[in-house]
Amino acid sequence: MSYLLIISIFFLLLLVAFALIQKMLFQNIANKLFEENRKKLLEESKEEFKSLRSHTNEDLETKKVSIEKQLSLLKDELKSLRDNTTALKTDLSHSKDTLGSLTQITNDLNAVLSNNQKRGQWGERQAEDLLQHFDLQEGTNYEKQASESGARPDFTFKLPKGKRLNMDVKYPIKAYQAYLQVDSKNEQEQHLKQFINDVKTHIKTIAKRKYINPAEGTLDYCLMFVSNEGIFQFINQQDEILDLAKGLNIVLCGPTSLFAILSLIRQSVKSFQIEEKAKSFQKEFERFQNEWENYKGKINSVEEKFGKAQEALDEARGTRTRALEKPLQKILEHEFKEDPKK
Repeated sequence: MSYLLIISIFFLLLLVAFALIQKMLFQNIANKLFEENRKKLLEESKEEFKSLRSHTNEDLETKKVSIEKQLSLLKDELKSLRDNTTALKTDLSHSKDTLGSLTQITNDLNAVLSNNQKRGQWGERQAEDLLQHFDLQEGTNYEKQASESGARPDFTFKLPKGKRLNMDVKYPIKAYQAYLQVDSKNEQEQHLKQFINDVKTHIKTIAKRKYINPAEGTLDYCLMFVSNEGIFQFINQQDEILDLAKGLNIVLCGPTSLFAILSLIRQSVKSFQIEEKAKSFQKEFERFQNEWENYKGKINSVEEKFGKAQEALDEARGTRTRALEKPLQKILEHEFKEDPKK
């Protein structure tokens, strides 16, 4: 009994030992597998980390390049904005200076327009500028302040065939300036009426100065030059003024219309010069034709004389020569022999 107990205990211990050994083996295998898995996991983690870091670096580099590009563009934009700001300041400064200059010019222009003498001088200067543009020469193509039937027009244009065209360059403007400066409609109408009356009075004054005198070589109309295009257009809209000017044969013109008139004058002068040259050429051609006829007559006379001389020469060479040769031949046929007795 005790023997079986001992064997049983031994067998039990053996099972326990086998279980412990098996447990230890399983534990070692588990540890080994765990270690291998841990290493493998670490390697895979390292690879993943490397890949992640590589992608992260690439993303960071891409983002860095993009950020640098954006910063460069922003820098350029800031520089452009700074330059534009500087240019804008410069332009504003120039605009300020230009505005000041324009204000001064406007003030000077108002001063000129307000003064009859200065306004007349300004009109003369504008007219002279146009005359120079067309190369019309004072003394040849026009005169200034020349006497005309006891009056002195501002300009007298010399036209072909001794004709003349007179022009006045002054015009009233005081009421027109007042018309522009008031806001009340009633006051505007009063100043407008006054301006129209002033212009009509000036037109009548021009008509009395005998600028139009066809009997003494002028055209049957004269010019009234309004040196300001805006004022001229304003006057050109007033039927009362236009009807009066037309009735008195006075042509109103502004800078643009005077340009066209001077262009026609220049063209007429050129056409007249061409016509005169053509007439001169025709006279010289007729003279040449007469001389040519005389030349042909003289040549014919000389040819006749040459013909007669040729006939006489032919006769001398023919008949006269043969007439001389006959006695000469007989003379040559005579023989002169010496007498032997001598």
